[in-house]
Amino acid sequence: MGHWIIAAALAVYGGLLGVLLRRAGRPGGYLAEKTLCSAAFVALAALCARLGSRPEAFWKLLPALLCCVAGDVVLALFNRRRRPALFLAGLVSFLAGHGLFVWGLCRLQPLGWPVPAAALAGLAALLAVDRAGRVRLGRMRPWAMVYAVFVSALLGKGLQLAAGLGETWCFLVLAGAALFWLSDLLILFLYFTPGEHRALHAANLLTYYGAMALLALSLAF
Repeated sequence: MGHWIIAAALAVYGGLLGVLLRRAGRPGGYLAEKTLCSAAFVALAALCARLGSRPEAFWKLLPALLCCVAGDVVLALFNRRRRPALFLAGLVSFLAGHGLFVWGLCRLQPLGWPVPAAALAGLAALLAVDRAGRVRLGRMRPWAMVYAVFVSALLGKGLQLAAGLGETWCFLVLAGAALFWLSDLLILFLYFTPGEHRALHAANLLTYYGAMALLALSLAF
């Protein structure tokens, strides 16, 4: 019974994401649609935790989920108003979200070497892309460096969970962290290269909300 409820919730989530993707290509922004999708992944996580065997894990990850909701809303406002302060506020919200995800997952499994190793690798990759001139970070370079460390640390934590515990939920966390990392990689080219990038925008939304769905789904196991 629980599996059918989760499947129905995922279908609703996918429908909301479809509405968001259609709206993202039109003028006027998509604040309402993005806020609804963001609230939906928190609700999905709560449902999965309620039906799963680890309900306490939801409360450990809830602060990170809420920071991501805040980041979503602020960046949706940025896309409408194009004020640099809004972009920076959204970046800080997601920084907090990544850090809190790592912290929450470390409460389920102690911190291991893959986390700092991945963080350093992510920083090196960003510096290589920047040095090659593929993106134009400008004054955002220090923030982008910190961000690369945090999002790569989450990927490292996913790798540590999968290798160390090897349970189903660990591989879902790893898959979610990988999509999260890919989503943030796309942001580099979406916001820091000139021109319109509608396909990149759609890919960014798909990978990000896919990541959040996988992280929520991990709580069902």
